[in-house]
Amino acid sequence: MRKILFIPVLLLFTMVANAQIFTIFGQDCGFIYVGPKLGGTYSTISNYSEWSGTEAKSKLGYQFGGVAEFGFTEKFSIQTEMLFYAKGTKFDDMDGQIKMNYIGIPLLAKYAFKAFGLTKLYAMGGTFSEVRTKGVWVDPGGTTSDLGSGFKKYDWGLSIGCGAEYPTDKGIWGIDLRYNLGMTDLHDDAGDNTKTRSRSFGFALTYKYDLTKLLPKNRKKETTTDK
Repeated sequence: MRKILFIPVLLLFTMVANAQIFTIFGQDCGFIYVGPKLGGTYSTISNYSEWSGTEAKSKLGYQFGGVAEFGFTEKFSIQTEMLFYAKGTKFDDMDGQIKMNYIGIPLLAKYAFKAFGLTKLYAMGGTFSEVRTKGVWVDPGGTTSDLGSGFKKYDWGLSIGCGAEYPTDKGIWGIDLRYNLGMTDLHDDAGDNTKTRSRSFGFALTYKYDLTKLLPKNRKKETTTDK
């Protein structure tokens, strides 16, 4: 699982370190956008109510991090991110909750199109890997205790999403909506017949810069064009 988690990280740094527009039939193609991402999450743990006997419901959390998008054409691109976010679940009948903080790295294929009079809408899908950095129980009195070894620290799953982007002279503003479907059984003690898996919906604001414009060869082109 650790190797799966760090593969997108290596891809991210390789893309940034070697950012360049490639050429096909004498024409420059491709782009690399990078920038920050900030938003919230709405998460729960599936089947937790059946196993624990307490009524579980969704919990509001946060997410922030960085985005790197490598485009092959105006319509098709690959996007990866490094995110820090809070997930978990709340208990309706006992006023307690589970809090979990994660570092997550999605790897997504992205398809952009025009519709409804908007310049750029997109749909995306792919996978994510994540590692838990902190996990606690919070009882009705506010006392916290560690989750313990019963909860797994690593998770992976599938992501689908959509959004809209608005280009400006300085960068690109975007609104991102995403659903993450965890595939790991998070709690070993739940038994073979009960699968406790993460479920989360994320919403975020992004702002991305065109990294290729910062390269020496492209800055030289712009200077020549201005003259």
